[in-house]
Amino acid sequence: MMKQKIGRRDFLKLSALAATGAALASCSSPTAAPAATEAPTAAPAVEEGVTVVWWFAWGNLAPAIDKIVATDDFKTFFGKNTLDYQGGKNREAILAAIAAGAPPDAGSNYDYPNLFTRGAAIAVNDFVKGSSIVKQDDMLEPLWQGSFIGEDMIGVPGLESYVQWGLNYNADAAQKAGLDADKPPQTWEDTLEWHKALTKFDSAGNLQQFGLDPYDAMASEQDFGATSFGFTWWDEKTNEFDLNDPLMADLLDTCGEFIRIAGADQFQGMRAVEGNGSWGAAYNAGVQNMIIEGYWHPGETQIQKPEVAQYNKSTWAPVPASRKDHKIQATGTHFIQIFKDGKQPAGAFKMAEYMLTPPALDAIFTEVGWIMGMKSWLKTVDPNAFPGLKFYVETGDQVTDWMIIRRCPIHNFVVTQYTELREQVYRDLMTPQAAADEMQKRAQDEWKAQGLPSP
Repeated sequence: MMKQKIGRRDFLKLSALAATGAALASCSSPTAAPAATEAPTAAPAVEEGVTVVWWFAWGNLAPAIDKIVATDDFKTFFGKNTLDYQGGKNREAILAAIAAGAPPDAGSNYDYPNLFTRGAAIAVNDFVKGSSIVKQDDMLEPLWQGSFIGEDMIGVPGLESYVQWGLNYNADAAQKAGLDADKPPQTWEDTLEWHKALTKFDSAGNLQQFGLDPYDAMASEQDFGATSFGFTWWDEKTNEFDLNDPLMADLLDTCGEFIRIAGADQFQGMRAVEGNGSWGAAYNAGVQNMIIEGYWHPGETQIQKPEVAQYNKSTWAPVPASRKDHKIQATGTHFIQIFKDGKQPAGAFKMAEYMLTPPALDAIFTEVGWIMGMKSWLKTVDPNAFPGLKFYVETGDQVTDWMIIRRCPIHNFVVTQYTELREQVYRDLMTPQAAADEMQKRAQDEWKAQGLPSP
């Protein structure tokens, strides 16, 4: 299996897209997955007149797919076949369908490594060998690399896959709080000071607005926290966990302070108010004024809430003061994953191919704000299309710590434990180290329970 973390020189070198108009380029990596060496002249044929069923968990992708399937270009490409796509299908729905032996033909935004390692999804190597669209040399190397477990390609990369981490903030709110919006915080310590300045209560003591939820959006996952604080929580090469690292305790304690300042119950109550949910909702509502998000945040905010997006700025995600010279970034691959018990695997692959064509990529960027790391298409992307996007497309040459995220087969399980145990810490019901120790134990127990390979 590939390494979870790889060095800067072995990873990805992003060009200054805004300055040069060049495509994002990748350097070769010694851990790169094997390229297909034998290529048939065409991908497996699709039956005519079939219905391909595709589920995805995102709730905001459907408008783009609506536009795509209505075009003559898609209809010509897909022939006499029909695409039945259903958005907002959650994890429980896909697991139930798989367990019943009646999954859709394809799925996206699910727990890809887990579904593949448990035999629910098929390797797509043979499909890709015959494709004139899905090509390693036209895809950012870490996205291609992140598509493999061993020599098995676990899905067709697509839809949105690009850089994952940045601190987005509302410059207008910052200025009103007496902060210098042109000098954003770079460390957790400085970010905490911004958080204090941006956190307000009404006369009755109710939380009105706050700075940063350190566990929201991309910061909700242990991949981010571990990279920020400088440790690896799971080693993909050895299958060993390090969730009880003292740095995990530091992470839990530091991030817990943000919640304590707002008040744990106050914070929970704020989240319970309609429109103040996580993953950008409270930011769009003007209640949360900083958020750790990926490149998609600028576009999604512009599309969903332009009056807020006009003040959006982006910068590096925070690190501890002891690591102030570190600039962290990550990438991760989303897939159209083809299920073993689906009825139309060839049709599902053909649909996945189309989602990597320029007309489809253009529609997804325009309607949703998403970017897919196809080098030829990236040349056409305007980095100034959305406020804050330029930061993401110019980060590459400055990054010191890169990560390919969500590679662990029990990643989502650990996210759940991380979510539960961190609350125990910020409510002062458990010490940070005790929570880290418990997280380690639960992860090791789950790994054994699933029968995954031992170190």
